[in-house]
Amino acid sequence: MNPQQPLLSVIVPFYNNEAFVIAALDSLFAQISDDIEVVIIDDGSTDASGALVSQYLAQRRHPRVVFTSQANGGIAHARNVGLRLATGRYITFLDGDDLLSDDYLAILRPQLTAGEYDLIDFNYQKFTEHPPTPDNRAARPVAYDFSQLGLGSLQSLFERSMWHLWSRVYKRTLLAGEAFEEGRRYEDVIFTPFQYFKTRRIAHLDGELYFYRDNSQGITRNIKPKDIEDMLFAMEKMLRFVAQHPGDEPLRRLAALMLANCFSEVKSMSKAVYGYYHYAPATLHILRCAADVCRNSDVPGKKVRQMRYARVDTFLSKLRGRRPR
Repeated sequence: MNPQQPLLSVIVPFYNNEAFVIAALDSLFAQISDDIEVVIIDDGSTDASGALVSQYLAQRRHPRVVFTSQANGGIAHARNVGLRLATGRYITFLDGDDLLSDDYLAILRPQLTAGEYDLIDFNYQKFTEHPPTPDNRAARPVAYDFSQLGLGSLQSLFERSMWHLWSRVYKRTLLAGEAFEEGRRYEDVIFTPFQYFKTRRIAHLDGELYFYRDNSQGITRNIKPKDIEDMLFAMEKMLRFVAQHPGDEPLRRLAALMLANCFSEVKSMSKAVYGYYHYAPATLHILRCAADVCRNSDVPGKKVRQMRYARVDTFLSKLRGRRPR
């Protein structure tokens, strides 16, 4: 490693987070040293958060801080700016309304310094007002066992399908040439699963290192019709990926788990937006293709049938919605 290169770059995009962004930065700056780079992107905030961050950084005077402001371009664009600016050996993300555990860097630093892994994932906890205080003393890296299980070692990960960008650190070389799909709010689902197919040097830390704020303004609380398009975009990307690897049965079985999870999200989003399971003709085609991939996999047969015969889902959900209460 170049001694002048930061060990880790933490990318912190924010938009109108004046109530939370200083707490987020505090959780990071309270534990960093000079070999940690912080890349902060104000994505066109219209509240006081940009000024608050400027004042905060003037007081902190950390030697490796990049702070840029831009017109609002969305979270994916802001993260792409962060990727272009980051110079660290490893890269990770912190959202402007979340927090890091007090021992985040103490636990990660030995693994990053050793450089054995290209990708390290870890646990997180949700909170509303007060972050939890987990006991991470026993957190040790456990490598995914590709030598014995192959891609099957990723099965439990793909079953959970928790693709948050911020619950992982990535070696910068792993992300070479990568970018987030701009204009899409569910960019993590579109991005993260595919990183696991690029390397066999992956480990899990069984510690709760990240605290996700259950924010009433967050995207999971404010579903829009375009969010359904974003999830379908992720499904199409995975379907193309499977088609590019014909005959790779372990990959197909993993992809099936991701596709089934995306379908569940599409269903719940559709119900939230339309009041019933609404599927456009193009959506029906995507779901049928997904059903083909999911057949004879670990995806329950009922879910495969729901994808293949999604019109029935629409009819039954409309019928239920019309029943007198």
